[in-house]
Amino acid sequence: MAKRDSGWWFLKTMIRKGRIEVAMSQREFGDAVDRSKETIHAWETGKTDISAHSIGNIAKACGLSEEISEYMKSVARARKSGMPIEATARLNALFVALAEEYYGDVFKWDPHLIPGPLQTERYHFIVILKTEPTASESRLRSGWKFKSQRRKAIGSRTDGPVFQFLIGEAAMIQLRRESEELYQEQLAYLREWAARPGVEIRILTEPVRSGEGMFSIYKPGESELAGPPFVYTEGHDSSWCIDDLDRIASYDDFRKTKWKLAIRIEDYGDDYRCDRMA
Repeated sequence: MAKRDSGWWFLKTMIRKGRIEVAMSQREFGDAVDRSKETIHAWETGKTDISAHSIGNIAKACGLSEEISEYMKSVARARKSGMPIEATARLNALFVALAEEYYGDVFKWDPHLIPGPLQTERYHFIVILKTEPTASESRLRSGWKFKSQRRKAIGSRTDGPVFQFLIGEAAMIQLRRESEELYQEQLAYLREWAARPGVEIRILTEPVRSGEGMFSIYKPGESELAGPPFVYTEGHDSSWCIDDLDRIASYDDFRKTKWKLAIRIEDYGDDYRCDRMA
């Protein structure tokens, strides 16, 4: 029996999703990667581990790029070594995006920026550009397309997931510095999202320690297609998907404490700020 961790879930789900997207049966896919139908079934159900040396042919058959193929191999190697899955934020975003499609309980915290799926197009091309001043126009366009796909995947779910977004007030202050128009546009969009079933958005006005940067927690919830719980977090030069249950619990403590202190996006705005300053 394969070890059941988030990397195990990611690889088996990527293969199943990729096979379906290229419209192949398990038998046809097996022929394409020189494996039996039974092996493909065992991979997709997680009964058998997927080795790193098999991933190149799998990715090619699914039409995935060499970069994604190498990332999947790094996931397989991390699982084998028992280490957190470390990669650039851009590559680990593939892991996160897949989890947003299948996990039933998702919590996202960002002290400085609006989380990707909740950004408007103008926010992406104005505010995010300032966080990545050397990014090319093509990379910015690619980033927006990826966020749009994530937003569509979340919005199209019908299995009743719960998404909680906790945003630091610094993100809202920065918006207002850009322009009142941009601030009001993004605020309206956040409230629109918060009106959707299963989505909650809050603004944390309380201070946090300098080391408490952005992270996300993914738990199965009621979803039968999700994997084991994990945390995604970013540093200055890398990012990690973490399976360790003790570490997940420490992130969850932050979630439980700060969520209670935060302001519902429906209540956040000029009236709230005036009351606070009175």
